[in-house]
Amino acid sequence: MKLLNKLTNRYLGWSIVVMVFIGTLIYFTFSHIVSWQLDEKLTENLDSVKEQLEHAPETAFFDPLTVVEKTSPETESITFSDTLIYNEREKEYEDYRQIRTVKNINGEYYRIILRKSKIESEDLLATLAIVTLLGMLILWLILFLVTRKLAKSLWHPFFANLERIRQFSVLSEEALEFENTGIFEFDQLNTVVSGLTSQIISDFQNQKQFSEDVSHELQTPLAIISSRMEGLLEDPALKEHTETLNGIYASVRRLSRLNKAMILLRKIENNQFASDEQTNLTQVATEKLEEFSELITLKNLKLETVSEGDLVVPIPLALAEILINNLLSNSINHTPKGGRIKLQINRQKLVICNSGTKAIPNPEKLFNRFYKGDPSSQSVGLGLAIVKKICDLNYLEIHYRFSEKQHRFEIVSI
Repeated sequence: MKLLNKLTNRYLGWSIVVMVFIGTLIYFTFSHIVSWQLDEKLTENLDSVKEQLEHAPETAFFDPLTVVEKTSPETESITFSDTLIYNEREKEYEDYRQIRTVKNINGEYYRIILRKSKIESEDLLATLAIVTLLGMLILWLILFLVTRKLAKSLWHPFFANLERIRQFSVLSEEALEFENTGIFEFDQLNTVVSGLTSQIISDFQNQKQFSEDVSHELQTPLAIISSRMEGLLEDPALKEHTETLNGIYASVRRLSRLNKAMILLRKIENNQFASDEQTNLTQVATEKLEEFSELITLKNLKLETVSEGDLVVPIPLALAEILINNLLSNSINHTPKGGRIKLQINRQKLVICNSGTKAIPNPEKLFNRFYKGDPSSQSVGLGLAIVKKICDLNYLEIHYRFSEKQHRFEIVSI
């Protein structure tokens, strides 16, 4: 959830709690004020009734609003309370506020009960409560909109700088430069990130330069060793050492292939092949099959191709050729003589199957660097790791499984 939305949700939640609390407080406060005002009026009316009884003891009063009756001598007291009186016309009970007292007037004790309807007061109370809550709601809505708009304007520079960070690449060789937001925390963050990207670019360039220098320096002595080894193998005087020399020569060639594969993998990981190019994998696979046709014939392999449409993917042509080349060479190298290879391709996926006698141990490690299902293989163990890295960086998925004595590699366009 976005920070702004999270803040908004919390603001809404706490605002509702506060509004309910304040509304309840206002209601009970108004209710207390109304009761207090009614008590004052009832006290005034009580004084009027007392005066009337002093001058005319036989005065008639209207029940149930005013009840006056003689009683036995009691201690004078005054109590206020709420009561319900049934309204015959409305057929319902109504709220009344009443005062109950005992008074000694001219030697006679009277029980006096005065009542006053609370309906008008309650209507006024409800009106005041509605008006107050409506005013609070409008105020809250205005504050909410203003606060959200202000928050968006304050966070705008942050999101603008975040987009710059998202588009950052070490290949650009340019450190990030951010806008001055005028907000201390954001500017401090921008300063730290800017320094961090500068350090990342510097470290990347140093590492890249080191890798390139090492790889370049290795190529020359490896080429010299290979050349001299070829000369030694042709020397008749060293015929008895041919087997040893062949082993050394094979190791040197393997070391050369390993060096080239590591250089390629490093370039792929550094995204040095990045582009918006679209490549037809169907066409690339067809061309690569022609290149491998001689080797397929030499191993007496049966090739079956099924094309159901062009698979076009957002990947540079150079990487597409490496991808298909590594998959095909892997299938050909690990298919026994007289075996079968099948290439199936459509608009969504590419599948390469080759026959095999047994499953690969630890297939979950198949795309790891230097993993070899057959320890005796002369492979450097980077071909499928390069394939996996190409797929990961170019929105492709690769899956492997062994079923019905077939190794199946499947590439799916995401």
